[in-house]
Amino acid sequence: MKHISKEEWKQIFKIRDAFSKKLRGKPLYKKQKLFSNSIIKSVILQKGETLLSQWTRQRGKTTIVVDTVAFLINFYFPICKKFEIITTPFFNVGFFAPQEEQAKTDMKLLRETLHILKSLGMSYEYIEHSANTIHISKGLYPSRMIYAFTASPTSHPESKTLNLIILEESQDLIDQQINKAIMPMGASTNATNVWIGVSGYQKCQFWELRQKLPEANKIIVPYTESLKEDEELYALTKDPFYLNYRKHIEKRIREIGEESDEFRTQYAMEWMLEKGQFITYDDLLKLEADYVIEECYTKHMILYAGIDWGKMHDSTILTVVDDSGHLVGWHSWIGDDYSSQIEEIVFLLREKYLGVRHIWCDATGNQDMGVDTLRSEIRKTSLHCIIEGYKFSAQSKDYMYKNLSRLMKDKMMDKKVIEPSFLKFPSQKTMKQGGFTILDKERFIKQFCDLQKDIKNNLWHCAHPEGPNYHDDYCDSLALACLAFNVVRSDYKPVYSLK
Repeated sequence: MKHISKEEWKQIFKIRDAFSKKLRGKPLYKKQKLFSNSIIKSVILQKGETLLSQWTRQRGKTTIVVDTVAFLINFYFPICKKFEIITTPFFNVGFFAPQEEQAKTDMKLLRETLHILKSLGMSYEYIEHSANTIHISKGLYPSRMIYAFTASPTSHPESKTLNLIILEESQDLIDQQINKAIMPMGASTNATNVWIGVSGYQKCQFWELRQKLPEANKIIVPYTESLKEDEELYALTKDPFYLNYRKHIEKRIREIGEESDEFRTQYAMEWMLEKGQFITYDDLLKLEADYVIEECYTKHMILYAGIDWGKMHDSTILTVVDDSGHLVGWHSWIGDDYSSQIEEIVFLLREKYLGVRHIWCDATGNQDMGVDTLRSEIRKTSLHCIIEGYKFSAQSKDYMYKNLSRLMKDKMMDKKVIEPSFLKFPSQKTMKQGGFTILDKERFIKQFCDLQKDIKNNLWHCAHPEGPNYHDDYCDSLALACLAFNVVRSDYKPVYSLK
């Protein structure tokens, strides 16, 4: 492979600039050029880079993506041949979007673009030309395939081998679908992955990539930057075309307001995680407090507990809370070996948490067997503790998490705190007592910061984001323990106590 110098790259990009101007009649914007440059360079050098861009709405994002794909369709093989780059015997591109119509938008524009190019003298032979597939041959070079796929949770996109993967509306894609069904299509070719979208309300892989990727791999274009470039171009050219986007923005502000969620996410590129989060990081840290974790809680100390049973790759979590709302212990066990876990839970209750009055356990599906076994083992001891199963459903989890939310937040009136949050967690770092980890604050904080809240039909659906790196067992366990507290009462008096 020959080295491609900076000057040679400039020449390649100049060809692209002229190519796009011939198609659209206008020169590309600066950010369009930078984004397209990154895609072309990664694809030609087969670098397999992950590239991300957030674009304010109606700002030529689809245009530059389609023009870049059209440019590669025409020039990928000639450029690789010139610089002696070994290629695959094909060049394949996949467009993916949450909904079918979104994926077809790019395909429709690409089809129109190829038609324009044909009218300008570029010849193609169409082998297949359908709504979701374009298969063309051009000259003596290998064929090129372009696919449009729906990447909804229920879709099963047919596996193809791709050189370029383009993920549209990435903020709405399901992480698990991306990792299991889409990314493997580019494994054998070291495909370039292009993530495109706007901001949203929930943590997802697109959000994580924006935080982690180096600056060179991401292009962020809020409306303010677009207006600034338009002003510069209008001053230079006096072309009224460059006044149109400001008119569009002013109209949207009149219609929906500059402070509206829609404007901030779709045009200002602001992520509003607090809208889709159960609790923000700042609000969670307000619950941190200094208090003593006792070596042993005697039977005169009133405690409540929640158990979220683990599965094969999840953890069983026991959370213990005292009657004043202080978290006094977290205990975790990996996997679903409930018999050994129950043995250790009973040991903890007998040796450390004698004051536990009531334990609420997840009893969904087969997990009710764990509840029965724990109840049976407790009866063999002298402990006075009620074991209650709680089956998870849309309605029961809605109640459980609304209850927990009220306990974790300050009561406000006229922007003043009239009653501080009831729940507190200790300021100590991870601690061990008697061979047991009783405080695992890092995991607790991470899971609550990741916990998402989706409201449908006035029901709260609270769960971790999609993907193997997310869990919510600490959250469910605490929510179960807090069923002890009646939030209707201003003093949060426990609904059950044993004297």
